[in-house]
Amino acid sequence: MTFSDLRKANITRQAEWPGNGKADIAFRGLEVAGEVGEVAEALKKYLRGQRGIHGSTASLDDVADEIADAIIALDLLAQDLGIDIGAAVARKFNATSERHGLKTRMPEDAG
Repeated sequence: MTFSDLRKANITRQAEWPGNGKADIAFRGLEVAGEVGEVAEALKKYLRGQRGIHGSTASLDDVADEIADAIIALDLLAQDLGIDIGAAVARKFNATSERHGLKTRMPEDAG
């Protein structure tokens, strides 16, 4: 799966999604914030289970599901802003490697 695959699937599914026409950039930004918050909550519950702390717990699959939701929401926001998320990630990854003198680079047409 590539970011391009995700983008195509998001475009197709959003065309089916009831009320999608009312989801603007502000809505998408709030959606991202909410999903990232859910990642943090699932991670806290996962660590609670790992550390034997009393309370509700989450599995690693639960954490993975929330990370996936956050990535999907980020792609929807990027789409609405006209950003190629694959190219943006590769460009930022490479800039960070260069700034820190690291050799590892990504192809900038990673899609």
